[in-house]
Amino acid sequence: MAAVIAVAGSRVISAAGAELVTVTAAKMISSGCSLAVGCCTGVDAAVLSADLSVASVQCSAVFGPDGSGAGPFSNVDGVLSFNRCGGVINWCAGGALSLPLPVRLVARTRSVISSANQGLIVFFNGQRSRGSLLACRLADSMGLPVWAFPLDFSGRYLPCPGAGHWRHVSGWPGAWRWVSAQQNIFNLKSHY
Repeated sequence: MAAVIAVAGSRVISAAGAELVTVTAAKMISSGCSLAVGCCTGVDAAVLSADLSVASVQCSAVFGPDGSGAGPFSNVDGVLSFNRCGGVINWCAGGALSLPLPVRLVARTRSVISSANQGLIVFFNGQRSRGSLLACRLADSMGLPVWAFPLDFSGRYLPCPGAGHWRHVSGWPGAWRWVSAQQNIFNLKSHY
């Protein structure tokens, strides 16, 4: 089975944040991993527009191939461009377009996280990213390691996705690893 890492994060990021996303994504691909991403602006758009092998990235879109069902933060043009270049898109990954957008976004996030088998890398632009926190909770509930990069703020202020804490990762500048309370209870080895 191929190694797949989910990538998630804020919908609005700085140019420096976009650079960190693309550099990190390129490092993951060069280490032999594939990436699973969503379809929004910000972090998802940075991955989809990066100069990466389209064969190494799969996108779960909340909308259809004609853009129907897109939301205000959907990166429709970027997803369509990625698809024209041969990128794999899981269209309507959030379910039927008749469902409310918030319901489809949650289901799309589940689709992205369910595609991963090696972990989640999440990029936070602040403490109020509900979708990113949901991605962290889902990955943690599946037993996947979760790494976070705070963009433009200190990692000491990363939002907590549940019971546990963030631990700075030595040897990976700017990265933090989520250690859930369950891992503390059972003293499980973490994936560093």
